[in-house]
Amino acid sequence: MTPAHTAAAALLGATVLGLAAPAAWARVEPDPMVAGQRVHISDGSRCAAAAAARASSPLFGSVVLRPGRRGMAAETEVAAGAAPGRYPVTVECGPGGTRFTETVTVRDGRVDGVDAGQAVGGLALFALAGGAAYWLRRTANRR
Repeated sequence: MTPAHTAAAALLGATVLGLAAPAAWARVEPDPMVAGQRVHISDGSRCAAAAAARASSPLFGSVVLRPGRRGMAAETEVAAGAAPGRYPVTVECGPGGTRFTETVTVRDGRVDGVDAGQAVGGLALFALAGGAAYWLRRTANRR
């Protein structure tokens, strides 16, 4: 066998072993996310339910994962001041147990929804519209 054949066989063997090895990763949904958004973290059913799994990341600190439908899981919130970029999320199956990491993306933007300022503005517009409708109706009835 020539050195080229030996290298090709070694590469093929490594590829087959890589395909046969189970992937170890955390699941974080949604991905990408924005600062302040609630996310779902799961171990992808890789930790034993009694293992007291934890997830940790610069995005939210450390969170205990609890048994659920899709393995060990938790809901948490991305830090409001998280800058856009890529961040690791590491799941550890029990103290000193198997660890696996997923890299997630925080994009520029904000959480969809209504904040207090928007609510006050919307209520003010609603009140103005109601007042205008009352005035128009009253003016029309005088004619």
